Amino acid sequence: MENSFNFITTVFLLGAVQGIFLALLLLKKQDNKTANTFLAFLMIAYSAFIAEASFTATDLSIQFPHLLGLAQGVVFLFGPLHYLYTRSLIYTGFKFTKKQLLHFLPFAIFYLSLLFPFYLRSGEYKITFVNNVMMYGQSPLLMFFSWAKIIQGIVYLIITLVLLKNYSRKIKECFSSIEKINLNWLWYITVMTTFLWILILFLNFLDFVGLIPSFGGAIPFFVAILIYIMGYLGLRQPEIFSGISDGKEMKKYERSGLTQEKAQTILKKLIHLMETEKPYTDNNLKLSQLAKMLTITPNYLSQVLNDTLQQNFFDFVNRYRIEESKKLILDSSQQQFTLLSIAYEVGFNSKSAFYTAFKKHTNMTPSQFKNNSL
Repeated sequence: MENSFNFITTVFLLGAVQGIFLALLLLKKQDNKTANTFLAFLMIAYSAFIAEASFTATDLSIQFPHLLGLAQGVVFLFGPLHYLYTRSLIYTGFKFTKKQLLHFLPFAIFYLSLLFPFYLRSGEYKITFVNNVMMYGQSPLLMFFSWAKIIQGIVYLIITLVLLKNYSRKIKECFSSIEKINLNWLWYITVMTTFLWILILFLNFLDFVGLIPSFGGAIPFFVAILIYIMGYLGLRQPEIFSGISDGKEMKKYERSGLTQEKAQTILKKLIHLMETEKPYTDNNLKLSQLAKMLTITPNYLSQVLNDTLQQNFFDFVNRYRIEESKKLILDSSQQQFTLLSIAYEVGFNSKSAFYTAFKKHTNMTPSQFKNNSL
């Protein structure tokens, strides 16, 4: 153990303080209350972990030995809180139930297993124990928990990635504008965290076989970075839309009762509606709204789009928006309008969404299309 603070331990401590500060801000936010509570507790868990890393590396651990190891088990909270934060953010009416307490069972088992052998022992014993671990390696019980933390973290993050992937697909089935609800930032954070856990697994294996020395100091550094990124993006996250159905996929269409003849009738009505009333110019158009205009169920409309046209709702609506924008770009009476104003006119919410959709459907940007036409 070192005897004083240095630059690294100071960075760890500042990261922990920042995490607590961000957690308090998240708890004060009124929108996404449940989701922000999970994220706040995740920030607190991260902060406790890196605060202990700073504490253990200084003479504070000698002055206050009873605090040694108190935050070691919070690692078992990282994966479950990340997963529950994601679920609560994207699903309608998400509620935390008693059954979900099982996610925190490994956390409880860790502390109960070490309560008598370590946590209730004297300060002198704890200092000796930690020094022996640093010199001779971990006991079998600690080694088991060390591997369990890593494996649990990876499993939860992989499950979260699958959840986000399904969410990304489902919102395209129900919404025509998704740039404010796509949660891409959470996808990137989850991917980054997953790779970090996999790296830790690899390094832990190399440490286990004696190929590299202990790498423990690097982990709190990466955790401090995660605190800043997740906390900042979590605070910026706007109130999520009404959400998607909790876990239950739209039933596949074998039993829907929609015959091919009826599907073709609906398709004709749909095309007529899109061409005459232009509902796609509503930038918040949803599948349920369009189905209501056709006086059919959203499930029928989804089936027609997916089975007959081989498109999801998002691509179907945006194709109409792109075709309309092309007409306006070529219209000589519209030359005084900018491409951005045209994008808003046809139903897009932003320039980036317009350019992305235009490039997808035409293989060129709006500017290139305009120049080529001229």
